[in-house]
Amino acid sequence: DLDRFQSNVSRVHSFVADGPARVRPFVGAHRCPALARLQLDAGDHAGGVAVGTVGQAEAFVDSGVGDVMITGKAVTQAKIAALCALAARARVSIAADSLANVADIAGAADSRGVEIGILAEVDTGLGLTGVTPGDAPALAEGICEAPQVSFRGLTSYCGRDQDPQAALGIILAARRAVEGSGIGVETVAFGSTADYRKVGRAEGITEVVAGSYALGDVLCGLADPDAEPAAMVLGTVVSTPAAGVAVGDAGMKTNGNDTGLPVALNIDGAKVTYLSAEHFNLDLTDASAEVGIGDKVWFSPYDIGVTANHFDYIMAVRDGLLEGILEVTARGRYR
Repeated sequence: DLDRFQSNVSRVHSFVADGPARVRPFVGAHRCPALARLQLDAGDHAGGVAVGTVGQAEAFVDSGVGDVMITGKAVTQAKIAALCALAARARVSIAADSLANVADIAGAADSRGVEIGILAEVDTGLGLTGVTPGDAPALAEGICEAPQVSFRGLTSYCGRDQDPQAALGIILAARRAVEGSGIGVETVAFGSTADYRKVGRAEGITEVVAGSYALGDVLCGLADPDAEPAAMVLGTVVSTPAAGVAVGDAGMKTNGNDTGLPVALNIDGAKVTYLSAEHFNLDLTDASAEVGIGDKVWFSPYDIGVTANHFDYIMAVRDGLLEGILEVTARGRYR
């Protein structure tokens, strides 16, 4: 739903723009260059997009996006070579958390005559990747000293179950440590859709890397009650095997396989109880209307990033009319 999409984008971008930061849309959430262009056209952003992988970055650079941040890593020779090829066509930056990885990227960039931006990744409490604030100055110094790479700043991510204020404190401590060592920090990219209201106006944060806010999903709605479900999956009831039960044709291969269930939008009181690979089960005990074979069910996916990766196209609709068929160019781009 394009009206809901643009309302979501306008709300989040304008909220963050009232502070020192701007949104860097994490377009890996929908993998669709046409939607990314609408987000960039909306203004109040950081000048480019963010994606998860080098392969996704290729799809968006191919579409004309000139500034891409890659939040994942490139550690193999093949990925680093692809990264260098991208850097010849666009402003590219990537996260790194080890001097060995920095040296590999710098060596490849030097041999190919391109420049790659590197953001030092900070572990803000997830315990997955990133360095401590105390180790951030050494990593930043190593990036500054390496050939053909530039230190673009710091980046991190706040997990769903983390305290965003505590995570915010950690990355800001890393910024102070790096600046205290005499190195300037151009960018501090942090946050997500779940916490943009809490970190988007914090002094010291320059970019909020948010993704699901634009299309909306169940997780987004839990974090932001103003979010509108712009992305919907359409299913059809194929069986009513018992009173109060309906089975349809949109299972995990359609709605996505994640840690939660989608929500039925157009039948008040209906509850999704189960997804198999191909089918959904609806509990209609408290449904506001009767549901029969052939009836359509609109779902809000639990996690739009997982769902979008199942589809080749997104149908763009406004006021009930189809305005365009948008290719999900970056689906499956895990390389």
